Amino acid sequence: MTATADTPFAKLDAEGRLLKPILNADTHVAGRFGYRGDISYDDPETVIKEVFSVSESGKPGIGFLAGSIKTYESLPKLIETFGAAFNGDGKYFIYIADLPRGNRFFIRFGDVKIFAIFIDETTVYNELIDTFYVDKTKLKKFDTPAKLDALADVGLKYSTLSDYTEISYEEGLKLKNAA
Repeated sequence: MTATADTPFAKLDAEGRLLKPILNADTHVAGRFGYRGDISYDDPETVIKEVFSVSESGKPGIGFLAGSIKTYESLPKLIETFGAAFNGDGKYFIYIADLPRGNRFFIRFGDVKIFAIFIDETTVYNELIDTFYVDKTKLKKFDTPAKLDALADVGLKYSTLSDYTEISYEEGLKLKNAA
């Protein structure tokens, strides 16, 4: 059993940022640690919700993370809070409530690449199923670690950039504020 302290989640855990964990343990894939729950950043009230994330043994960063935040403006603080837990090899899907409807951005913060996606009244789980074309009927039969493994397996390989507009954070801010 992998301890949280031996994963890229260690700093976040030590700072008391891992909130309401549904899963904070090894998954069914050998060498994979999973976290499901919420994670605070910036301050205790600023939270990335409905987090689906995994790290692989021997890799320094979180390999896959998806979750939702309220405001686009808080995205740089999210990146700063996660620090070295985010790296250029990871796939990070951040669903953002205040983006204009239908927007999907690909944004680089140094070597960290973020898929920033509008979200409305749906859940991150349903958005991931739609984005990754995963069979929802099959997933219903899985336990929490197996569901996370199924979504992470697709997320770690995801490379469909044609569905996203590649922009800088600042360009995204201008587009958001113009809407």
